[in-house]
Amino acid sequence: VAGLETVDCGRIRIGERDVTEVAPKDRDVAMVFQNYALYPHITVAQNMGFALKVAKIGKAEIRERVLAAVKLLDLQSYLDRKPKDLSGGQRQRVAMGRAIV
Repeated sequence: VAGLETVDCGRIRIGERDVTEVAPKDRDVAMVFQNYALYPHITVAQNMGFALKVAKIGKAEIRERVLAAVKLLDLQSYLDRKPKDLSGGQRQRVAMGRAIV
């Protein structure tokens, strides 16, 4: 679904939408890796907003979306910390936040 494997048979449906022929980057799918896959040299806020920055989303919208996910996941106190300063559960929530934004 996320494009890690190529489709060689069958169809990919998300809800009622057939996305088999849609490029993986355009399927609006995010995933959380078991090992979190956080960038160690940037903060929680930067990790959560990274994909939006790459997609050239404006800073105000990135901040708004990150803050909404942070509130949902109760990560307000950790925005300026780096992954090495977090527990495993906190890292997992940051990874989920990155998928949510």
